[in-house]
Amino acid sequence: METRFFLDVEGKAANLLRQADALRAPVDVRKVARHLDAQVHEQTLEDVVSGVLVIRGDERHIMVNKAHHPNRQRFSIAHELGHLVLHHKQGDNLFIDKHLSIYQRVGSATSIAYQQPGSSTTPADEREANQFASALLMPKELLLFATKDRDLWDELDIATLASQFGVSEQAMTIRLRQLGILDSEMFH
Repeated sequence: METRFFLDVEGKAANLLRQADALRAPVDVRKVARHLDAQVHEQTLEDVVSGVLVIRGDERHIMVNKAHHPNRQRFSIAHELGHLVLHHKQGDNLFIDKHLSIYQRVGSATSIAYQQPGSSTTPADEREANQFASALLMPKELLLFATKDRDLWDELDIATLASQFGVSEQAMTIRLRQLGILDSEMFH
């Protein structure tokens, strides 16, 4: 992802957190969703499906897999919010991974039946939504403050930070590397 776009995504996530009054760890991602008039629903989805964003008229619905760990659900909600903020233009939209076997819903945004075709998102859209989710759940400002006095890291430090921010250790490690806080050679 080019640097300019990375900074734009970071800025959009930071602005949204301020507008939603949610700049504290762990970020209340459901509060952010409410700020954007998006309803979050925990549903039974195929295991390979973490989340789905359905926009139909004025309705915005995020479905997350109720079988997934709460941290994964939080990341999925933030990811779908990324699609809403970064990729939604006009009209009805469905955002899901193209490679997954899921289909567009029939009827209301929360009906159970599905029909083809699936999402029209691109791999680039998915990367951008992931970056937005990382910036939303692990805001640069809060991470820099939380790590300002630390030079050496071990797995326990990563686990503690991940717990504090309500994300997986893998997501925290990736984010710390993105921000240049953690050396890319550590914790492969």
